[in-house]
Amino acid sequence: MKKLSFLLPLFLLLVFSACKPKQERIAFKHANNTVYVRLQAEPDKLNPLISTSAYGRVVQETFFQSPLTFDPVTLEIIPFLAKSRPEVKELTEGPYAGGLSYTFELIPEAKWDNGRPVTAADVLFTFKALFNPKVNAEASRSYFSSVKDIVVDPANNRRYTIVTNEKYILGEAALGSMYVMPAYIYDAQGLMRDIPFADLADSAKVAALANDPRIQQFADAFNGERFAREKGAVVGSGPYQFDGWETGQRIRVVRKKNWWGDALAEDKPVFAAYPDTLDFLIVPDPTATLNAIADQAIDVSTQIDSRDFKGLMTNPNVSKYYNFHNPSVFQVLTIAINTRDPLLSDKRTRRALAHLMDVDALIRDLYEGFATRVSGPFHPSKAYYHKDLPLIAFDVAKAKELLAAAGWQDTNGNGTLDKDVNGERRELELELLVAASSRFGNDMALLFQNNARQAGIKLTINAKAFPTIMAEHVVPRKYQLYAGGFASEHLPDDPKQLWHTSSDTPSGSNRVGFGNAETDALIDNIRTSLDENTRNQGYRKLQEIIYDEQPMIFMFAPQDRIIISKRFDTQPTLLKPGYILGDFKLNRELIAF
Repeated sequence: MKKLSFLLPLFLLLVFSACKPKQERIAFKHANNTVYVRLQAEPDKLNPLISTSAYGRVVQETFFQSPLTFDPVTLEIIPFLAKSRPEVKELTEGPYAGGLSYTFELIPEAKWDNGRPVTAADVLFTFKALFNPKVNAEASRSYFSSVKDIVVDPANNRRYTIVTNEKYILGEAALGSMYVMPAYIYDAQGLMRDIPFADLADSAKVAALANDPRIQQFADAFNGERFAREKGAVVGSGPYQFDGWETGQRIRVVRKKNWWGDALAEDKPVFAAYPDTLDFLIVPDPTATLNAIADQAIDVSTQIDSRDFKGLMTNPNVSKYYNFHNPSVFQVLTIAINTRDPLLSDKRTRRALAHLMDVDALIRDLYEGFATRVSGPFHPSKAYYHKDLPLIAFDVAKAKELLAAAGWQDTNGNGTLDKDVNGERRELELELLVAASSRFGNDMALLFQNNARQAGIKLTINAKAFPTIMAEHVVPRKYQLYAGGFASEHLPDDPKQLWHTSSDTPSGSNRVGFGNAETDALIDNIRTSLDENTRNQGYRKLQEIIYDEQPMIFMFAPQDRIIISKRFDTQPTLLKPGYILGDFKLNRELIAF
């Protein structure tokens, strides 16, 4: 009987294996182990501390690694360069009482390209670079304002402790997800080596340090083009190395021949790096994207226009070669309003604009239903999303009423509203900036323009490349309206970067000029409250104020539209950008070589 019980599973295995249909091989355009990745816009830089582009991060994560990362399935925090999640202790005495300490230890296997180990000194250098007041990293620094010191264990050069002076809701995630950069590459002269980190984290001392020539010399080099896009100068501990950047065309990275992570990949999938080459193709134009998909020139793309995505799904000449996915994505699409502009300084004018955006029609007619309406800046899946705030209805009559209350009237009978603004008669003429490459954005703008005309607003549409919009208009605050959005994580939101007045700077991300002492205090309390109920009350109050002030028109949270070539075995993830490139494993059984 024992022998029979042993043979039975084997028999069943043979039967089911024999019945399994053999996969029909497909003649793909490419049979090589290169993943051709579409980027919707050109990254700004490949320096992770000063880059603000989501597309830059897609490329950067092939070079750089962090102590912690996220499991692509469970979304839980897991170790990466660190041996484990940090040891966290509450500080009850000393200058940082009330704060926390986080102790990490790096794995011994991690190496730089020169063979040296990744050590705590590299982590310390990375934080020094971030806190250098002349480095253009204000957007990133806002997440680390509570960090006051970093202490390297003198008996173990892979062990270090980060000390904070307050509790922070994203403390472990933020500190652990910081990319580690090699000091021997980015500070070859050792300019930052002898500057204590605690001085850089002290607002009083850093003001004096700003005059230190080492600070400026380091920042000039670090902010420059060399570390942003030069081969041999963009270096990390990850499996790929930067091979070149053809502006407006492509960025190419190649797999390191003897990468140290290969020895760990079998037991730790986070170290998997299957493709030999990653070819990032910069294809902003939707029509060019469709042509590239039809030609199999692209293996993976996100954010495909919703109407195009539906068309591709039903096209047998495309569906033969691609899998289609539409997971939820932590993103909110908006029309940002420059509240500092004299024509838009009255919140009644801004609310009128919101009533002129027919969001339901946008979702139905332009987005094929792949979206959920929102009333504010947080994703509707979050527990603290304010469900009681009513969605703003499309209502031209209500918009006219609000505009009249704000003092707008057509005094000269030309069909456009006007009023006295700072002693000058001004017409209500506004410019909306949209990305030229976004079919949805341009179609949305036309509908908005027509609705605005009905209310007496002359809306001009200006379509430009999105990087140009950001660099020439948004960053210097030389705009009135622009179509965009912002992404978040599955973690609790930190509103500081987008909504705190300290982020209302050229390099900050509060680009609408929102905020006051009350909202700053709310944000500060949200960031430091570890009690979920208390924190959620703060989130909801902040949403109520944003809703009342209307610094943006909040449209909807989209579902992503992702295509992935069937020549690779992989699965999408809720983590940005929606896929893990190292996990793209060539399906050799399916490809007709």
